[in-house]
Amino acid sequence: MSPRIVGAATLLLVLAGCSSEPPLTPVSGKVTLDGTPMSKGDISLRSTDPSIKDEPYAKIEADGTFKVMTKGRPGSPKGKFGVLVTAYEDLDPKKASAAPKSIIPRRYAEKAILSLDVPSANYDLSLTSKP
Repeated sequence: MSPRIVGAATLLLVLAGCSSEPPLTPVSGKVTLDGTPMSKGDISLRSTDPSIKDEPYAKIEADGTFKVMTKGRPGSPKGKFGVLVTAYEDLDPKKASAAPKSIIPRRYAEKAILSLDVPSANYDLSLTSKP
């Protein structure tokens, strides 16, 4: 094998091992409101560890399931996270100037009432209409 090929292969191996991105853990689950799967919404995870700067997020699918992403990659860094959930009614084009109305209690978007530990055995989120 030529020295050029060996050198190039070695360089590729070194560069592949020097990723500055933290390893991510797969995080997926289901969101329910009063026991019924939510059909839309967004989830933001806020780390309790100030050294974790990335903010994992997820879209709630029509069946209530979600898969967390971090900077476009599937998964979340390990740690403890506060969870914020938002979900709004679809905007009526005739009332485009009206602010969207939340379909879940605003407390879930304003304060991290829920929490997730990554890794964990269960990532399902149960929301309730009543305080």
